[in-house]
Amino acid sequence: MTSREAAVRVLQKTEKNEAYANSALKEALAKAGLSALDNAFATELVYGVIRHKMRIDYIISHYSSQKLKNLSIWILSILRIGVYQLLFLDSVPSFAAINESVKLAKRYGHAASAGFVNAVLRAVSKGGEIKIPSIEQYYSHPKWLVDMICSQYPNDCKKILAANNTVAPITVRVNTLKTTPQLLCDSFKKSGITATADGEIITISKFGDLSLLEEYKNGLFIPQDKGAYLAAKAVNPKPGQLVIDVCAAPGGKTTQLAQMSDDKAKVIAFDIHPHKISLIERNAERMGIGSVTALVHDAATIKEEYVGTADSVLADVPCSGLGIIRKKPDIKWTKSPSDIEQIIKLQKSILAASAKYLKKDGVLVYSTCTINKHENSDVTDDFIKRHPFEKVWEKQLLPHIDNCDGFYICKLIRRSF
Repeated sequence: MTSREAAVRVLQKTEKNEAYANSALKEALAKAGLSALDNAFATELVYGVIRHKMRIDYIISHYSSQKLKNLSIWILSILRIGVYQLLFLDSVPSFAAINESVKLAKRYGHAASAGFVNAVLRAVSKGGEIKIPSIEQYYSHPKWLVDMICSQYPNDCKKILAANNTVAPITVRVNTLKTTPQLLCDSFKKSGITATADGEIITISKFGDLSLLEEYKNGLFIPQDKGAYLAAKAVNPKPGQLVIDVCAAPGGKTTQLAQMSDDKAKVIAFDIHPHKISLIERNAERMGIGSVTALVHDAATIKEEYVGTADSVLADVPCSGLGIIRKKPDIKWTKSPSDIEQIIKLQKSILAASAKYLKKDGVLVYSTCTINKHENSDVTDDFIKRHPFEKVWEKQLLPHIDNCDGFYICKLIRRSF
């Protein structure tokens, strides 16, 4: 199986079965047995097509004699990867993009399909740039999402849309209980990995499975975005304090809370899924952290034994994920406004339950990986109207400005009971 064939299979599966691209890609690559370079190319094709799908489909429609809805998913997927290579990948010669697509069309269609794919792709390669009629087609975002972003960020709308179609940097957080940023960078560089430190967050060059690195196995780092790092940093836990992380898996922020207190706070980590509790525990053990206790618990309900006991609580709540489209571009196509309405209800329930755990003057940090203000400042504004809390500060991080996930962080203090 070639990298292009693997990519077509993933795209067909995501389109037909509405499968998540990351899991479908992981499964396909595990079966394909490709080289690291071919794995990277297949990944580029899958995520590239998903990022630019609406624009690519407009271009196919412009040159096609058939309506897209009448094409088989296999042929449409083959056309999409062909167009993506022609228009977005300068490193791929046009003849290779076309010829390999035609071969795939013969395998997953018939002679007429192959001729059709050949004709469309040759027309695209010779046709030059065509005018894309709408902002949602040009930036390949559904209209409801374009409308939301442009209404909430009128001065940054196009910049946000463009940033969503870029590739997010690979970042990790150094485990300062075991090493330093400089020493970890030096270790990466010895393995041929480019590494740049920004405090405790290190950006590294593209690498496959990070868990295969010796530095990972030895607990020297954990994958983490700068936005998530800043959310946990806002908690600022101290030795001897009780800290609760109410939506903790996979444990990046949980282990950071322990690390910040020199592993001398008592960190309670909740997650609703039992299998994710073991993931938190494994990460803590790998990183040499002993102050974390992970418990199965629904963060939207109150765990009575912890009411009024915590010095600080981190509520990094479930959200629409509209701040991590760079990493998971299929979010654009799988989320809907009705989904978000339900998510906001859950966020408010989790925030209200989290407030119950705090002592007077305790710190509550609310965070999300979305840029949607209805899930962010609107939720915290509503919260302080109903609870004796004060906003200390809040921050909305944006990919095109902060070069990290679109992340919202709000630090609140309990003033009374």
